[in-house]
Amino acid sequence: MPAVLNTNAASLYASKNLQSAQSKMAESVERLSSGLRINRAKDDAAGLGIANSLTNQINGANQGIRNLNDGISMVQTAEGAIVSAQEMGQRILTLATQGANGTLGQNERLAIQTEMRQLVLAIHSIGGRTKFSGNSLLSQRFSATADPFVLQVSNVTTDTIALGVGAFRELGVGVSAAGNADPLVALAANAKDFAASTATQGQASLLINAINHTDTGVSSASTAAGQFNNIQTAANNFITELSKQRGLLGAYQNQIEYTVSNVTELSANLAAAKSNVVDTDYASETATLTKGQILQQAATAMLAQANQMPNVILSLLK
Repeated sequence: MPAVLNTNAASLYASKNLQSAQSKMAESVERLSSGLRINRAKDDAAGLGIANSLTNQINGANQGIRNLNDGISMVQTAEGAIVSAQEMGQRILTLATQGANGTLGQNERLAIQTEMRQLVLAIHSIGGRTKFSGNSLLSQRFSATADPFVLQVSNVTTDTIALGVGAFRELGVGVSAAGNADPLVALAANAKDFAASTATQGQASLLINAINHTDTGVSSASTAAGQFNNIQTAANNFITELSKQRGLLGAYQNQIEYTVSNVTELSANLAAAKSNVVDTDYASETATLTKGQILQQAATAMLAQANQMPNVILSLLK
């Protein structure tokens, strides 16, 4: 290498290496302080794209888990209401069995009929008050076909769980044949023709019809017994239909719970995959930092030596 004064090539090389070492040290310090391997797009553009895609899936899955847990709460709310209605149905069945007994007189049969009608009124009220987030849970008519509730499982639009109308049938008496706007008014008036068409029936429609068609004023105990037998049949059918409805709700709850387990596992695996892409490997990065510190010290020392190299020219000029 020629001995020149204007250009100190060794100093330039040393300075370049020092800048490179400092840049790598700064990068290591940033990664170690943030805990992230990718702090900006230049660190790993492809990795950043993968991380963002994984973040989309993770956020969608986590919100899906919350959605599904809300769905479980909704299903449990609906089932709790049906349990109460079933208990009242059992009471009506017991009363109908009592009313069919030939030892009762007209007054006793009238008292039984009055209690049964009040129980149906309570069942109808349960259906009206059972709501979740303002949505009526037990108000689906038999003519309905669209799924009343659809749970969003993830950020994929088609990833859903549809809850069908069968699990959310109307508990009450439906619509009276006279078209009374308020079924409770019709109940109080002892209307006898609720839900004449299948489309407007509630679960308790046929039950209240059987109760209201009972003539408690008949003198013949055998005739009264036959009418109470009709109530027994209607009560049995009512209880059976509610059992089917509860069975559907139970099946939906099991489906949702298994889906929650699956989506939770998915979210955990996606989070682990994202960590592999974006998180700092401290074992590796501390080794890189140590290497950078040594290179910085060495480059600084060599830069000082390189800056002294032109002094040899002075000895030539003496």
